[in-house]
Amino acid sequence: MGLNQATIRTDVKFVTTTCKSCHGGCGVIATVEKGKLTKIEGNPESPTWGTMCAKGLSGIQEVYNPDRIMHPMKRKGKRGGGKWERISWEQALDIVAVRMKESIEKHGTRSVAVLQGTGRGYNRYTFRFARSLGIPNIGLPADFCYGPRLAAFGMTVGGRLYCDYHGWGGEFPKTQISWGKQLEITNADGEMAVWFLNSLEEAEHLILIDPRATRLAGRADLWLKVRPGTDAALALGMLHVIINEGLYDTDFVKNWTYGFDRLRERVRQYPPDKVAEITWIPKGKIIEAARIFGKQRPGCIQIGESLEAGNNSTQTLRAIVCLMAVTGNIERPGSMINWVTPDTGPMEDFAMEVPAPEELAIGAEEFRLLASPPFAMCHVHTLFKQLREGTSPIRLMHLEGTNPLVTYPNSREVKEGLLKVDFLSVADLYMSPSAEYADVILPAAHWLETDDILDMHPRFMIGCIQKVVDPVGEAWPDNKIFNELGKRIAPKWWFDSVEEMLDYQLRKADITWKGFTKMGFLGKMGKDQPYYKYKTDYWRDGGGFLTNTGKVELYSTVMAELGYDPLPYYREPNESPYSTPELAKEYPLILSTGGRLPYYFHSQYRQVPYLRERQPYPLVQIHPETADKLGIKDGDWVWIETPRGKIRQVAKLFEGMDPRVVMTQASWWYPEETGPDHCVWRSNTNVLTSNDPPYDPSMGSTTFRALLCRVSKVEDE
Repeated sequence: MGLNQATIRTDVKFVTTTCKSCHGGCGVIATVEKGKLTKIEGNPESPTWGTMCAKGLSGIQEVYNPDRIMHPMKRKGKRGGGKWERISWEQALDIVAVRMKESIEKHGTRSVAVLQGTGRGYNRYTFRFARSLGIPNIGLPADFCYGPRLAAFGMTVGGRLYCDYHGWGGEFPKTQISWGKQLEITNADGEMAVWFLNSLEEAEHLILIDPRATRLAGRADLWLKVRPGTDAALALGMLHVIINEGLYDTDFVKNWTYGFDRLRERVRQYPPDKVAEITWIPKGKIIEAARIFGKQRPGCIQIGESLEAGNNSTQTLRAIVCLMAVTGNIERPGSMINWVTPDTGPMEDFAMEVPAPEELAIGAEEFRLLASPPFAMCHVHTLFKQLREGTSPIRLMHLEGTNPLVTYPNSREVKEGLLKVDFLSVADLYMSPSAEYADVILPAAHWLETDDILDMHPRFMIGCIQKVVDPVGEAWPDNKIFNELGKRIAPKWWFDSVEEMLDYQLRKADITWKGFTKMGFLGKMGKDQPYYKYKTDYWRDGGGFLTNTGKVELYSTVMAELGYDPLPYYREPNESPYSTPELAKEYPLILSTGGRLPYYFHSQYRQVPYLRERQPYPLVQIHPETADKLGIKDGDWVWIETPRGKIRQVAKLFEGMDPRVVMTQASWWYPEETGPDHCVWRSNTNVLTSNDPPYDPSMGSTTFRALLCRVSKVEDE
């Protein structure tokens, strides 16, 4: 069977598609019998070699889950009362379109906000829709998830760097660093996990940087048990060693970097003994890690979202990119590569061809990097704060595949904000806690019921998401929802059909949607993927990088122009034993949130029996020494409390962490529980997290991963 060709055998059909259960893009073969999906498996002819994770393989139970929203509905009675009236799509779209137009006419374009979740490839529709209406307040979780990485890469090297796991250039990474990332359990970058695990067979050194001993700890040469929120100090300390000991790539630094001498001066402030005090990592291990990465080249660094969810995310990421640069680990085989995008060009061009809104987004004046292209979005945390305080211009909000009541910091504040808007519309597969407060519900289709293009991130390819079965009930794909709403309000920018819209996005590659379904994916792989692009005219005449100076900017001219510190620095977390010692007396443990699971993706999949059976309850990891002092045993329900609230999770005693640190799992709610909030307040870590400044100065990231808490045993159950 050829890649992405449907093969008919009597009443059995095999359809190839691309999984969108997380940010990955694993190739899929779906079996359909008599019009019903019966089997999902990995496609061995795809770039992901036939591998899939539990989330993708459980797609059948998602498609045919009886709890899915089947029809458009509008609220009856009070908001959150749980009473709904079924309506037609025409009615639903008309209601939403009319309310949006009325709000814009009466209160201006800043009165509407369009919020989206992780997206998994439909970000471009969200942006095109909002921009076509002139709406500046586009809200994504980008400020604390992937946005700081894009910003750091873009400002420093003029592109997007990824680890060269493939060996296409003749070398695999000799030294690998996994920094605040659990790529091995395929939660956010699914298709990269298989390449990563394969490349470890060729690696000579693996360094794990994480507060916990993750699954990689047994494979690693060195584990740096960093204190949550202090990663910037560690990166600067490693730079101190590499620069002072002359372990940097002198040729690359001299010819292809900008601001090395100023970076050298900055890192003088971070000698290993000082960094050891900040990070709780022994001085000798910091030096050893720096020497390995400086000497054993080529090397790469896999960066996790945990480094972005703090008050210093941009500078933390910038410090790590500087580590890559001074060691010459950019654009050489086996290092960090700016992948060449497919012939279509970047998919986000589809959104950005619509003129930018004339009004400023909420938070744009303060968080100037977040407000600049390619982000050009509002600061969602300020948005919810203003709604709660009654100072927000927002009157109407549309949520597309997002569950902010569970996934954004300080859940109580988010709920108050959702209740303050005049009108709330939600498109989703399930009646989430956030959807319960909507005025109109739009049923969204599953990726197995969708025709679309997966361009997430992008890496070196785009994948074909080909509809396998018709949507259940009256569900519509997200791209169709946006297209039909857009046609009602701003028809100039929208299309007669989804297929026409997909054809348009593929036009630069000179293929149609139907042609793409026969290809399955599009990109430059193997020998087609060029290296050392900065030595050619690939980006600019005479060579160089796509930055203001044409070089890797260790000293960022973009940050300087925006009024921020152009060099990376360390900033103590908002809550810690050092920044808030009085609070630490009452809340003596460091709380890190968001422990990854292979079965769930943020607030998704708790309705799926296969996955829920694997882990029915949320776990909090506690060191046995700490648990013994608190009278807690493995399997006990325990209270975790911060100044924002109090939740309970099940204790999992774990020696692979500092006794002063606890790690909770995030985004827990209970779909099986009745009531509008589905017991969000019982176990959701974001009841505990803070939406208070100081935020990251340029991106506005808030602190999820380094807070203070106290823990006690639940005595009444």
